[in-house]
Amino acid sequence: EQFQREFHNSDLVNLLWEAAHSLTVLEYTSKMNKIEQISPEAFSWIQNFSPSLWASSYFEGTRYGQLTANVITESLSSWIEDASGLPIIQMMECFHLRLMNLFKERRETSLHWSGELVPSAEKQLVDAIEQSRVHRVYRANKAEFEVMTSEGSVVVDIENRSCLCRRWQIHGLPCSHAVGALLSCKEDVYKYAESCFSVENYRRTYAESVEPVSEKIEWKEKVSERDDGVDGIRTPRAIRVVRRRKRVRAEDVGRVKRVVHCSRCNQTGHFRTTCIAPILGFS
Repeated sequence: EQFQREFHNSDLVNLLWEAAHSLTVLEYTSKMNKIEQISPEAFSWIQNFSPSLWASSYFEGTRYGQLTANVITESLSSWIEDASGLPIIQMMECFHLRLMNLFKERRETSLHWSGELVPSAEKQLVDAIEQSRVHRVYRANKAEFEVMTSEGSVVVDIENRSCLCRRWQIHGLPCSHAVGALLSCKEDVYKYAESCFSVENYRRTYAESVEPVSEKIEWKEKVSERDDGVDGIRTPRAIRVVRRRKRVRAEDVGRVKRVVHCSRCNQTGHFRTTCIAPILGFS
C-alpha cells in the first residue's frame, strides 16, 4: 500500500508482488530488473528494504509460503476496531469471547475432515499429483531424481526434501516434481508433507477450550495457595530504603566553631544588623 501511494502505478505494484512471491533468486532478479526499467526511482525505493524481510526467495526461515505479518495484523486490527469504544474490562471480555468462539468453531469444523491433511493443503497436494502425471522421472540414486517437464528439467532430492524449483522447501508440501519422484518409487506423498498441515495437529491445536468467565460477584476470594497446591502469584515484598548517612568530613572533627559578637549590645550569637536589644538611655 505504501509503495502504491508513492508511485501510483499498477504495473509496478504487480511486479513487486511477483518479486515478493518469487521462489528463486533468478526469478526475483528478473522481476526487479523489469521494475528498474519502468521506474529507476521505484527500484531505488525498494532497495531501502532488505529482501530477506519481504521476499520469499531470500527469506531465511520457514513460513510455508505465507506472508503472515499483514494477515495477523489485519485480523487483530478488525477486532480492536470493533471494541475500541468500550471500557478496558469490556474490551478484554470482547476479545475473550471472540477467542472462545474461534477455538470452538475450528475444533468443531475439523471433526468433519476425513483426509490426512487440512483441506487447503489436501487440495494443493491433489493438484500436484495431477500435474505430476505428465512429468518424466529419471532416478539417479537412492535420493536424487531428474524430473523433466515441458518447461525444462529440475533436480529433486527426496531425502533432504528439496527441489530445484524451491516450492517444496518454501511451502512445506511436495511440488509436482517431488510428487512425480515419490510416486515413481512407490513412496507415500502424504508422509513428505510438513506435520503442521496434518489434521491431527490442527485438532490438537484447538483441542483445549477457552474457558468462560462468570460475573465478578461470583469470583472466589484470593487465597495464598491454589487448589492444586501450587503457590499462586504473591505480592512482591516491600524493599526497605536504606538512607545514606551524612558524611562528616575529617577536617570538621575537632574544629572550634566561630562565635559571632554584636557590636551594639556586646552580646554573642547575633550580628549588629539583626540585634533587637534595647539601648540603655533611650526610651
